[in-house]
Amino acid sequence: MKNIDEILKYFPSQIYALLKNTLLQNLELENDLQEIRIRVERPILLKSRQADIIIDYKVSISEILQILEKLCDNSIYAYKNQICEAFLTIKGGHRVGIVGTAVLEGNKIINLKYITSLNFRIAREVIGCSNHLVREIIDTENGTIYNTLIVSPPGKGKTTMLRDIIRNISNRK
Repeated sequence: MKNIDEILKYFPSQIYALLKNTLLQNLELENDLQEIRIRVERPILLKSRQADIIIDYKVSISEILQILEKLCDNSIYAYKNQICEAFLTIKGGHRVGIVGTAVLEGNKIINLKYITSLNFRIAREVIGCSNHLVREIIDTENGTIYNTLIVSPPGKGKTTMLRDIIRNISNRK
């Protein structure tokens, strides 16, 4: 449960216990879990490849803020630029999407307020998933990489593919 434990440590004790118990009751869920959605006054949603699991617990705004404080090492101001991008990257390569009201200055987001939702996207390493693709994107003649665009719907593995591409290219001699 190491991968999941990297994420669970950010939750207040009551939510942590609910998530841990749910994962222990559904052992196959740990390897299949893709997202944990935490929304104010809504049930917790665990999204996997196979199904969605709803935990009947209404999250309070103060719990959302506690989670955000932990994500930002108790210094939200220090993470302001990342928060304005509407996501944080945490240890293990996991990403946390942030939903709130944008504060604009001109056409630029300068802050997010009234944060109402956090969406934890769980990173997974799939070694070898890009093996077939790497041959297509490397210009061996010139020793470079072709301009490449990776496109797919959300949750279909773009980041996983990109990480494996990078691993493959880094390991080449």
